Amino acid sequence: MLPPGCEASYIYSMGRNISICILLVFFLVTVYSQVPVRFEPGHKVAFENEYIRLLDVRIMPGDTSLFHIHQTPSFFIPLSNTAIGSQVKGQLPQESKLKAGATWYNGFENGPLIHKVWNNYTNALHVIDLELLSTRNTTLPATAQLMGLKIDFENEKLRVYKLDISANQTVSLPLLKAPVVLISVAGPEVQIQNAGKKGSIYQIKAGAFQWLEPGEDLLINNKGIGTANVILILLK
Repeated sequence: MLPPGCEASYIYSMGRNISICILLVFFLVTVYSQVPVRFEPGHKVAFENEYIRLLDVRIMPGDTSLFHIHQTPSFFIPLSNTAIGSQVKGQLPQESKLKAGATWYNGFENGPLIHKVWNNYTNALHVIDLELLSTRNTTLPATAQLMGLKIDFENEKLRVYKLDISANQTVSLPLLKAPVVLISVAGPEVQIQNAGKKGSIYQIKAGAFQWLEPGEDLLINNKGIGTANVILILLK
C-alpha cells in the first residue's frame, strides 16, 4: 500500500519511466539497425593496419545483412558468383548478380551509403571490402608497373592488376616500394616466395588474401593444376 496522496506521484513516476524505456528502445533499434560496416555481423575485420581495413564479407543463402554505413573509400572484390538483393535506405530494393573477380571502387564522395544486402542464391555470398585508410596519395614510380601486365584499374589511392597464372608458371615481381595486397580469386593454391629470404613462403588458397610489405622481392608460383586467378593491389 502507498501512503495516501502518493498514488498520483507513483503513477506519474511509473509512466515517466516507461516512456524513457520506450524512447531508449527506439533509440537502440534506430542506431543498431544502421551500423558502421565494420560492425555489421556479416562483415568481419580480417586485417587492419595504417593503410587498409580488410573486411571479409560472407552472407549465407536466404540471409540479410543489417542496414550498414559505408563512408571510407573502398575497393570491392567479389569472390563468389551470387545473385543478391540490395536496398539503399529510403529507396526501392534492387536485384543484381555478382561475378567472382569483377571489381569496383567507390570513394563515397557524395556522402555515406546506407544499405542492406541479402543473398538470393544457393551458395554463400563472399566479397572482400578493402577500405583504404591511408591518405598518402603518392605516385607510384614507373618501375612499379609490372612488365607484360595491363593495369586493370588505377586512381590516386591504388593500382590494380589481374593475373591469370597458368599451371607451373612463376610470375616475378619487381622490387616494389609500395605495400601490396594479393587476393586469390579462384583456381589452385598459389605460393608467394620472397626471393631474398629463404623459408619466407606464403600459401594462398582461393578466397584468401595476403598482405605484403614494401621492399620485398617476390615470386608468385602456381604449382597446382589449372589456372589461378589472382588480383594484385598496389597501395599508394
